[in-house]
Amino acid sequence: MKDIIKYSLIFVNIIVALLLAGSYLVSYVSPEQLWYPVFLGLSYPYLLLANIVFVVFWMFAKWKYAFLSLFVIMSGINYHHNYIQLLSKPHYKGDDGINLLSFNVHHFYSYLENENPGFNVIDFIASHEADIICLQETKLQQTGELNPIKLKSRLPNINHCQLAHQSKWNGPVTFTKYPIVNMGEIRFEDSGNMVMYTDIVIEKDTIRVYNCHLQSFGIKTNEYSVIDTLGLEHRKIEEIKLIGWKMRDAYIKRARQANVLHEHIKECNYPVIVCGDFNDTPLSYTYKVVGDGLIDAFVESGGGISNTYRGKLPPFRIDYIFYSDYFEGFNYKKHNVEYSDHLPISTVLKIRNNK
Repeated sequence: MKDIIKYSLIFVNIIVALLLAGSYLVSYVSPEQLWYPVFLGLSYPYLLLANIVFVVFWMFAKWKYAFLSLFVIMSGINYHHNYIQLLSKPHYKGDDGINLLSFNVHHFYSYLENENPGFNVIDFIASHEADIICLQETKLQQTGELNPIKLKSRLPNINHCQLAHQSKWNGPVTFTKYPIVNMGEIRFEDSGNMVMYTDIVIEKDTIRVYNCHLQSFGIKTNEYSVIDTLGLEHRKIEEIKLIGWKMRDAYIKRARQANVLHEHIKECNYPVIVCGDFNDTPLSYTYKVVGDGLIDAFVESGGGISNTYRGKLPPFRIDYIFYSDYFEGFNYKKHNVEYSDHLPISTVLKIRNNK
């Protein structure tokens, strides 16, 4: 009986180790060619945890068997850094950096529904006193507090803004204290999502800021009972199928969007800042393609685990700030405020001395 248990555990250990190793390769496979591997990327945190459990277990039970999971874990050290930072960079206390905030505000629902009357989302954005603010899923109202010009008047450092319509009343807005010399949009085929870019002048140099909102899954969690409760009733099986097809379509569209954005960034002659809601995890084709050649603010100066999605679906990091090595990043922070289904993120960028 002991042998059966032992060999069963070894078999399970081999499976989860192979799956973890496979998850490392997901970012190299475009969902346009093969979309099923994306679920390995989504499962990465749980596969990593399972392998850590096996390492600990075997260290006490039969230490030599711990090497399989330990080897697989160590071989993916660069991927782990994208999810967790155990040692954060020293805090930068200078006042000559560029304070950047990125936030998917979820149409300002928390403000409109008065869920936080004491301190609302607009107060939070204003209190941060950022030099560049990239908002996604705003309400582009013509009057009232959510009118971009009225909102700009609440922001102490801001002199300029750019907005674009994804729909009649919705779209991204970029606020900046720096002069805008050029602006443009990247519209994607068969999608309401988009990227807006803003060329600004900082210390006589032109910098391009990309404000991104890539393809979402379009899954409204309140419409699917399977998200809240487990079971195999016919209705839930149908829900699982529908969610799976929506995920497949979103991954394929997002892969195309990532490729378009990557080519646009490559053709830019300026240093870039690329931020926003990418709707994908750090182990994804989107992350690898968009972040190619750029620095991830969380990886350079973050600490802990920076999950930025706070809805019912798994709380992954899907909001990012990337930038050229023209900048050095400090003070990355995820702000734990409950004003949206996303958490705002910020960082301080300083132009490198050798630039």
